[in-house]
Amino acid sequence: MRLSFRLLGIGFVLFGLGATPAIGASGPDHPEVPPYPGAKMDHYDFKEYEEFQLILSKPYLRGSEYVADKLMPLEGAVTYIHYNRPESASALQIFRNYQSALRRSGFTELFTCERPCTESNLGDFQKLMKARDLYLNYSRDNQYLAAQRGNTYVSMWVNDGGIWQFVVEKGQLDDGRIAVSGNSPIAKSLSENGKVDLYGFQFDTGKATLTAASAATLKELGKVLQDNPTLKLDIIGHTDDVGGADANQQLSEARASAVAMALATQQGIDMGRLNASGRGMTQPVAPNTTDAGRAKNRRVEIVARSATAASPGGTTTASAPRATPAARQTQQQAPAQGNSQEASKGITINDAVNAIDAAAKLKGLFGL
Repeated sequence: MRLSFRLLGIGFVLFGLGATPAIGASGPDHPEVPPYPGAKMDHYDFKEYEEFQLILSKPYLRGSEYVADKLMPLEGAVTYIHYNRPESASALQIFRNYQSALRRSGFTELFTCERPCTESNLGDFQKLMKARDLYLNYSRDNQYLAAQRGNTYVSMWVNDGGIWQFVVEKGQLDDGRIAVSGNSPIAKSLSENGKVDLYGFQFDTGKATLTAASAATLKELGKVLQDNPTLKLDIIGHTDDVGGADANQQLSEARASAVAMALATQQGIDMGRLNASGRGMTQPVAPNTTDAGRAKNRRVEIVARSATAASPGGTTTASAPRATPAARQTQQQAPAQGNSQEASKGITINDAVNAIDAAAKLKGLFGL
């Protein structure tokens, strides 16, 4: 009984220090940058390949947008994590601990902006960092650092709202993962760009029924799918800004669904290969101030999700997705099949010893 209570205590210690990845709805902690003890993950995003921009000088307002005189564009695997800070820890305390922890683990600081680095909401720097639509917030006690170790880069804000962490693992794009065969304009665009905007799908104003003028585009897209039997598509409807946002959202979804249904019923495509959705008026590609601009925004976007390429031997091979940091960690920790019975017995004394060692290392990393 005494051992059971001891092991339970170890579990609480490890959870508080983040020794095990917080896998679930939030996502895993990044293995290169451990969480601050007691910090709770609130937002998570991972992209196998994306762009990001390190801020390497103090940002300032130019006109209506924030800029910085020194920036470092990066591309590679991008992990974004937002942690809520423990109430008992100040933003300064957390920031200083991260500075120390990163130095001890071999990172070199590229730029540091002490508090108050800025008094603006972090959301104002979203475009500057190329942070897409990721959640950034709060302005009190803003502190920022950028650091590098090899091909791993860290961009971190700490403020009253918590820890805003970006980890970029710089790498080359695997641009051969989608292989689409065919000589039609749609096939070539999907092969080269992974997507294509189609204007050949015609609808009456405010309606989601395909007109007869859509037949040629429907046939061409159907032929691409028939020639590439493993290809799956996202079919995304877009509208102009005429009418309300809710109505346009519903219309874009209905039009995308109409295209998917026509591919299934008229071209014999399995609906399981088609994912229809709508973006309404939220993603224009031209200003909605002219008829020409509005016409350009009324489109159906086709995005290739997966395909296989024929190998020299005549068989088909699929390009394997890059393993995420969490997947790699899981693979390393997974027990061999022959030890499945042993793994099912629960925590052993050796597990307890290893857990104590892991907790001690994390406490030492943060100087606690």
